[in-house]
Amino acid sequence: MSDLDEPRVRCPSCGKLVPAMKYCIYCGAKLPQASPPIMKPPQRIPPPSLPPVIPPPVQPPKRAAPPPYAMGVKDEIVNLMSGITALYMRKISLLELLQSEQVSERVFLKLYKEYSGKLKDFLNARAAKTEELRKKLEETNKRLSEISMNLEELEVRHKVGEVDSNVYTQRTEKLKADERELIEQAKILRANINSLENLLGDKRPSEIRDLETNLRTYQSTLEKMVKQGKITEETFKAVRPDIEKMFLTLGSLIKSLKEKDRNLREQLETLQTRYKLSELSIEEYERRKKEIQTEIDKLWA
Repeated sequence: MSDLDEPRVRCPSCGKLVPAMKYCIYCGAKLPQASPPIMKPPQRIPPPSLPPVIPPPVQPPKRAAPPPYAMGVKDEIVNLMSGITALYMRKISLLELLQSEQVSERVFLKLYKEYSGKLKDFLNARAAKTEELRKKLEETNKRLSEISMNLEELEVRHKVGEVDSNVYTQRTEKLKADERELIEQAKILRANINSLENLLGDKRPSEIRDLETNLRTYQSTLEKMVKQGKITEETFKAVRPDIEKMFLTLGSLIKSLKEKDRNLREQLETLQTRYKLSELSIEEYERRKKEIQTEIDKLWA
């Protein structure tokens, strides 16, 4: 430590600034004791700030994958049918928003007409494509019939000695190769036609049933909203024919399933009645009841 850094005090006797010792170095007088220097606590250097923790994005629940289309079905047809499903869903969702008063009447009508127009275009494209593929299938089947006849004719000519064995073998192999190719083409054409005919094929039967039920509920609610003055009668009249058309379309897609469901439920009711009349034991009743309920569940899976 240098002299300048050495702590000093002023002598009360001679008045000089002297080193902070016990006695003054000049006059020998007793010096006051200097208070110990106040040590400042070392300043803590704050750690570098960490970047804010960003939570990972919430992943939406995975939807069940739609049923795969048959092998050979063109992407064009898959996209067409998926577009039709999407437009049906948007129209039904719009009806739900209107009946729950989450969309204004003007915006509803604008979007509903837009989706209806697009759906009409998609359905027309579907009809045209179906007709085109049916004609191709008809031509393919016609060619298969001709090949079958040619094979039979060639075999007869060979048997009567008109065609020798070598020529017969070569022509037969060529005809059968053409036949195999045409059979594969016909198989692909049928798969594409079946996909086009399977409207809303990417929806489970239970989902179509729920859409049908919801659609009827929305129509009933809109009728009440007209009476309450919440929407105009003109708006309801504009969409009612389309709602009824969609309802009939959805119903036709599951018509056979609904009939089977009704028959099974009648069997269930009959079974319950027989049990109440003591025709069946509790074990037999429970066993048969479980079987019927399983069949009902499988219908809508």
